[in-house]
Amino acid sequence: MQIGIVAQKVGLSVDAIRFYERNALLPRAARTQGGFRRYAERDIETLAFIRRVQGLGFKLSEIRGLLSLRESRMQPCAPVRLRLQTKLADVRQKLKNLQKLERELRLALRSCDKELRKQNAHCPILSDGDARKKAGRR
Repeated sequence: MQIGIVAQKVGLSVDAIRFYERNALLPRAARTQGGFRRYAERDIETLAFIRRVQGLGFKLSEIRGLLSLRESRMQPCAPVRLRLQTKLADVRQKLKNLQKLERELRLALRSCDKELRKQNAHCPILSDGDARKKAGRR
């Protein structure tokens, strides 16, 4: 199968497939006499797998490790489970950080809203080097 057909089947761009190939996530495709890449069904399965785990938030280096596990004959679930737990912990930490950022932004907006009610409004975010502390005191 040629790269364009594979891209359509898997829902990736041709450039993404080439990128995965350059970064050794996908084995180099065999070439026709005309120089076109030829992909097998196994390559489509690998690309679908890459797309699925990338959707779960795994980085390319992590995907490389998962591909290695996938290709082993034993296909151990414990190491995959550990990677999933680690990824889940990362996501939970990011959520906490985002919630903290949301609170800080709400405080900053509240501070701006109060300032805008004044006749001679001065933006507290632009005028004060530590506007977050000031926003929290009001």
